[in-house]
Amino acid sequence: MGRGRATHGCRVRATPDNGKHVAADTCGKKFFTNLYIASDWHLEECPRSLQGMVRTVIREALDLYRGLFRPLVLVTGLIFLPLAAAMLALELAVADSQNTQQRIAIIEVVASLLLFAPLASIVAIRSAIASEKGEPLTLRQAVDDAFELLPTYVITQLMVLLVIVALPGILIVGGWISGSQLMLTIGIGTLLGSAILNGVRLGVATVSVVTGDARMAPALRHSAQLTRGRYWAVLGVLVVFSLIAFAIAVVFSSIGLVAPEGMTQSIIGAITSVITNALTVPLIALGTYRLYRSLQDAKRV
Repeated sequence: MGRGRATHGCRVRATPDNGKHVAADTCGKKFFTNLYIASDWHLEECPRSLQGMVRTVIREALDLYRGLFRPLVLVTGLIFLPLAAAMLALELAVADSQNTQQRIAIIEVVASLLLFAPLASIVAIRSAIASEKGEPLTLRQAVDDAFELLPTYVITQLMVLLVIVALPGILIVGGWISGSQLMLTIGIGTLLGSAILNGVRLGVATVSVVTGDARMAPALRHSAQLTRGRYWAVLGVLVVFSLIAFAIAVVFSSIGLVAPEGMTQSIIGAITSVITNALTVPLIALGTYRLYRSLQDAKRV
């Protein structure tokens, strides 16, 4: 008989003669799969193990969030305040038209993704690392670390984005230039599929930059290795924290919508934008960080 190994509540045995393995969960249910065993072990996740991992990551992330709530929300708010002030000044200075508002929105999204959100995420993760180690870390030091890691973090983030959009982008541009509706449709479908698959597969690449484990291309490979075989658990965690952040954004956005139109609505919108980012960016960063640590622990088993 082959050798046995326990992994996250699932027991796996491999027979060296034909490369088949038998997996049994801890509840006693057995199922047989024919999987090729190459240089490493491969198995499907046990449902119970998957749910336990998702619950553990969510619980640990929320504990960190509660413990670091005040300093992280304050620092993140201060990080996003200049962006909100600049966008408010730009909105009040230019003509109020639909095209102008769309351009301002695009500028805000790009600036947030490439500068302000990475800074706040790095601060949150560095603070979490120091908190877990019991080491003192001033917010000033965390901000200094964030600026030092920012270029590598952003480059890694752009590389992830490139992996997601490269092939779909070629199809979409080709369909648009040639006027082929079929190619355009395939490109959009491929983009959605790539976002779901590669977004999960490379979902912790930027965290490895902050922890110092890898950076740029090696960070992408490291993320792919950690998430291999745990797709649904990773997706579950990312979806849960995204939904929480979305719910918070909806609540505060509704406050801006009921305000009187004009300057008052713009000012309230800027304030609620800062509050929303201050609440959601650290939450998502801590959720991704605890997911990363959980995946690392799972690989060591």
